[in-house]
Amino acid sequence: MHSAKVELERCFLCSIDSAKAYVSYNEYTLDPGSEMHQYMLNLFAKNFDNISSKKASFSGDSFISQILPENVDGFDAFVDVVADEIHTLVQEAVDLPSGSGLFLWATVEEQPIIAFFKLNYQNKFTCLVSDDSKEVSWEKVYRLLPAYTQNDYDYFYINIFDRKVWMSDTVCHIELESFNYMSDRILHIEKLDRSEKEVVSVIRDAAVSAIEECYKKEAPTKVFEYRNIIADAALDYDVIKPVEVEKKLFADNEDAAKVYRQKLKERDIPADKPQPVSKKTQRQLQKKQKIVTESGIEILVPIEFLEDSDVFEYKQDELGHVSITINDTNGTLK
Repeated sequence: MHSAKVELERCFLCSIDSAKAYVSYNEYTLDPGSEMHQYMLNLFAKNFDNISSKKASFSGDSFISQILPENVDGFDAFVDVVADEIHTLVQEAVDLPSGSGLFLWATVEEQPIIAFFKLNYQNKFTCLVSDDSKEVSWEKVYRLLPAYTQNDYDYFYINIFDRKVWMSDTVCHIELESFNYMSDRILHIEKLDRSEKEVVSVIRDAAVSAIEECYKKEAPTKVFEYRNIIADAALDYDVIKPVEVEKKLFADNEDAAKVYRQKLKERDIPADKPQPVSKKTQRQLQKKQKIVTESGIEILVPIEFLEDSDVFEYKQDELGHVSITINDTNGTLK
């Protein structure tokens, strides 16, 4: 998502310090055009459509619904509850670092969105030069905030109208228990759905496993056929339908189709349920296929050429080793 699509309306900052008896927070007056405002926009936009986010929906009688404000004017009460929850958790957990909390109320394409970021403190050295430029030294600086590109933070987003929530998948530990703290302890969500990235990965693994088990010489070509099928489906329909992948990929091999269905069942992916995919995933599926040889040589191949026998020939021996012949020899070094 581009930051231009995000309109920030209210902002609260808080200090999440396990050494303190209580959490401190206050509203920050947004200053469009400032570096801080741009940082917030970039942070919001970068993670808004993160395909690694865990997802869930919530009902009208859920904990989230009880603390959600009716409008932006009631944002203070929401901040108070969440800030207190996370401060208590940081005191209890053994592996959650102190940091600064950022609460944002924003509008994205006419939808009100609440976002929270726990920005973990950074301890780094800074280089100092004396006034006379004769001495250079290092000094450690504490409680620095991460750049929005560093990913050293956790987050959640709430779409108020659609009753949907998505969040980072950071696990913390209290005694012998481990859990996603954003869902279990902050928002009290009973069940999280897999991320978009995980779902695509499970479908891919199921297809490749079936190919490896049921095809021999045709296995390399069949894997590339899968890549084309899933990339086209995502681009044309904005969803991946596992059952349609099966029909197109394994129409010639019922044994492979059975293995594929079993692998999906083992990972709790319904074959008949369409899996939505974002523009980001569509772009990734349209990218070039990387082929890595045994000696570590990497070859990037445009998806559209993977099954072109005039360009590539694949042969697989009984041990599963694949040899690749490139017939397009009119290339140049770049």
